[in-house]
Amino acid sequence: MSQSQISQFSDNYASSIYEDTPLDSFPFLPSNGPQPFFPDASSSQQTPASTPDGEFARPPVPPSIPNTLERVGAEKKKNYLLWTEMVNDEFVAWWLKTEFGSRLKRNIFENKRQAECWKHFHQVASIQDGSPKVMCKTCGQILNHPANGHRGTSSMNKHLQGVNCRRVAPRSQDIRRLIQEGAHLASQKPTFTPQAWMERVIAFITALRLPFQLVEHPQFSALIEMARLAPSLPKIPSAYMVRRHLREMVEEQQQNLLSKLPTGAKISIALDCWTSPFRQAFMTVTGYFIDEDWNYREILLGLEPLHGTHTGVNLSSVLLDLLQKHGIEDRVLTVTTDNASNNSTLVESIQDSLQSLELPNQTPIIRIPCMAHVIQLSLKELLGRMEANPRNEREEMEWTQEENGARRENREIVYTLNKVRQLAVYINKSPQRREAFQNLQVTEPKLVPMQDVRTRWNSTYLMLRRAKRLQSVFDGFCAQYSRHDLQPSQEEWRQIDYLLAITQPFFTFTTTLSKTKDITVHTIFGIYNKLFSHLERSMAQLAQKKVNWKAVMLSALKQAKLKLSEYYSMTDDIHDDLYAIGVGACWRVRYRKSLEDYLVPYQQRYSDTQPISNGHSSADQISDIDMLITSATSFQPQTNAHSELTRYLGSSTRLIDQRLFWKDQQHEYPILASLARDVLTTPATGSGVERLFNSARDICHYRRGSLKPNTIKDLMMSMCTSRFDIESEQLTFVDEYLTAQEIQAEDARKAVDEFDLISDNEEDAPAAISPPIQPRLLTIGLARLPSASQLRLVMMRQKRSESLR
Repeated sequence: MSQSQISQFSDNYASSIYEDTPLDSFPFLPSNGPQPFFPDASSSQQTPASTPDGEFARPPVPPSIPNTLERVGAEKKKNYLLWTEMVNDEFVAWWLKTEFGSRLKRNIFENKRQAECWKHFHQVASIQDGSPKVMCKTCGQILNHPANGHRGTSSMNKHLQGVNCRRVAPRSQDIRRLIQEGAHLASQKPTFTPQAWMERVIAFITALRLPFQLVEHPQFSALIEMARLAPSLPKIPSAYMVRRHLREMVEEQQQNLLSKLPTGAKISIALDCWTSPFRQAFMTVTGYFIDEDWNYREILLGLEPLHGTHTGVNLSSVLLDLLQKHGIEDRVLTVTTDNASNNSTLVESIQDSLQSLELPNQTPIIRIPCMAHVIQLSLKELLGRMEANPRNEREEMEWTQEENGARRENREIVYTLNKVRQLAVYINKSPQRREAFQNLQVTEPKLVPMQDVRTRWNSTYLMLRRAKRLQSVFDGFCAQYSRHDLQPSQEEWRQIDYLLAITQPFFTFTTTLSKTKDITVHTIFGIYNKLFSHLERSMAQLAQKKVNWKAVMLSALKQAKLKLSEYYSMTDDIHDDLYAIGVGACWRVRYRKSLEDYLVPYQQRYSDTQPISNGHSSADQISDIDMLITSATSFQPQTNAHSELTRYLGSSTRLIDQRLFWKDQQHEYPILASLARDVLTTPATGSGVERLFNSARDICHYRRGSLKPNTIKDLMMSMCTSRFDIESEQLTFVDEYLTAQEIQAEDARKAVDEFDLISDNEEDAPAAISPPIQPRLLTIGLARLPSASQLRLVMMRQKRSESLR
């Protein structure tokens, strides 16, 4: 081999290998000598495989090193090449040609390492054979790469915790190295593109398992807008800081809202107890008042964690602490609760506690039974007498073929209901049967049957209404699957019509009361009268029927009326005839006397503080010139409680919203208006508390099982400070967390009622009732944010492109 050939051969190796590397580090040198081997010209044509003595094999020629790759290592040796994301392509192309890379044939260098220790190491490869290593950024120590031999990162963590690594600190760095690293970091700075933005949004949603409709929520848009207003990239606060500021914000918001309570005005409250999915007990207290502008205000006063037994005495202690915290212990007029026995004890106990405080101008707190609960108790009695109440607390998904032959032969109503329930389970249990059932429907929305549960109000009515709507689909499905045993007969469909006809008013009044966000106490007597009229009319129609199941239904109606009468009679025991005062115009002598007595403190307060309101109706506004030429005494209101009551009762009546009436007449009847402002705050139901429990369920998600009770309290207080019933636009994305049955139950409440009414002559079929469907309101997200449907489409395209690869 000529000298030029030898030189060319040696040039294939990095010069530093021969200049800086100890000779004994080369594995291809003979064990008995430290001198390197240089082949002569006679053996230059032989390959390592043809070496006759087999003592050694010539090493493969290392590939040439691209100029873009940086050599690292000890100061004088630098036997390794540095991998970075910027030079990934050049590095991998070189590395796959090395001895190690050619055997592995895959890229083990990447920047998606999750372990924290990777932040302190560089990924490098040996120039000699390509073996992967990691190099400590602090001390420069070389360790084996975890991907080499499927090692873990324990050796890296052990090194970082060692004394030698912590003791070494870089005292100086090469200026050139600093410039290169700065340029490298600048080149890696991400840039905004629509594709990158979409990918970040998708990564955010999928990583946190959030619903797609989050991107269309106004608060998400507001968050992005706020970040854009910052002069520089805003610092993301820690979880601790967010929780601390949440509590401070809630306290400030509550104080601001309670400051709207007019001076001397009363506030009414509603309360109930609730257990979270994680077995944490809370007592929820909501407050109701009418502000200076006669707006009906609803505020969540507290979601108080409970400890120990839920006796009335313990609950009253928690309630008293809450009222004192807000400084309203002497301003509570009524407490609306359900009919649990401990609630009566609670009101008695807190009344005793308030009397012991000897507060000035303290009036007795009046307990109001929740009207929605009263309606549901009457309905429960009605269905219970027909053995029609569901026994399960949640939707059943196990299909059984148990049948009650005696009830089938007697054509009992409970057999018809069980058939509808079993049909719902049979269809929903199997995805194939569910799909086949939906395919039989030609119009949207394609529905599935519902199942009633014991713990959900009006669920039996909703189940039967859905079944009636799908009557023709049921018949086709049973024929397709040869399940004629589950197919309701014509008489059984007639039973469903009767059940829908007698239970519809209970459903209507309960749902209307529950969603009402205005005053309701004045409607209580009217609701009682309407339900009594409905029960009596239905009983009169069924009294002429001779069929056995109709006689059973008649008996059930009588029991429902007795249950409703039981609670109606309790209205006479309400302190100061508060119901009658709230109703208004239909007066007995007893009610007028109660009203006159009730007006005494308001007369005194009016005499001490005139005027009671700064607002003026359009009729009371006068010009500035009139103010100048008229003496103050000539238009000073002269009134007293007796004259106001006489004039009010002597005036004509008209159909008008009571709150708006008293707002307009507050200057004509200032004392009565002051009383009305207090009395009308009383909520007829505790449905606001029930709505809160539905919202709290979304906060107490199973992925947030470690939330402490006080954190749950702060989150709910923040959501409901200004408005207890969260507006629909704030809850659109929560629907994706609901189960299919819950979504169907919510949709069913908006559905159209279609059933045949009870008639005196079964031969005549009256027309179906079809109220108009209200259009649904849609919320549109910001144009620059992708919609939920766009996100789903992008993910489908990405998945399709990955499968093609």
